[in-house]
Amino acid sequence: MSAFEILWRAAVIVLAVAVFLPIRTGSLGPRAKPATGYEAAMVLAQVLQRADSAATPDGKSVVRVHGHRTPRAFVFFHGLTNSPRQFRQLTAAVYDGGDNVIVPRLPWHALKGGTASDLGRVRAEQLRDAADAAANIASGLGDTVIVFGVSLCRDIASCAPHYRDAEAVGLAPPAPCPSHPLHTHPHP
Repeated sequence: MSAFEILWRAAVIVLAVAVFLPIRTGSLGPRAKPATGYEAAMVLAQVLQRADSAATPDGKSVVRVHGHRTPRAFVFFHGLTNSPRQFRQLTAAVYDGGDNVIVPRLPWHALKGGTASDLGRVRAEQLRDAADAAANIASGLGDTVIVFGVSLCRDIASCAPHYRDAEAVGLAPPAPCPSHPLHTHPHP
């Protein structure tokens, strides 16, 4: 057997083991701490926005509020390699319709002087934390929380109703996906 054949077989075995070994996801459990009211949500929103000091001006998290709790609060999660700017027009339209809106910047996205290689630093725990922070804030901004995500974040958005009292989650996969319907979960 040649050295190439030995390396090839070893690579196949390593790949097979990696594919079939279960991945531990226990650390990715929910960190739901919903804001108890509008004022608490605004304190959390300020913390979120202060964390954007390394972001480009167009890439910072967006919080558009009417100064009080509204019947609905929307959370928009931008796609991989994108930023909150992706939802500029949608955010304006939803806000103009009377709803509060939050669009968090995902970790390692829209950094000043950043490159695509920065996105390789994104970890599942960081995405979970960003999603939890945004949904926790939205819980204090509206009676109904509607979470919307595209690309990578459609999966993040789909977790919101399972881990907190979100009444509706709209998903936007890159292509129509009937296996991800609108989920509805009433407040307790």
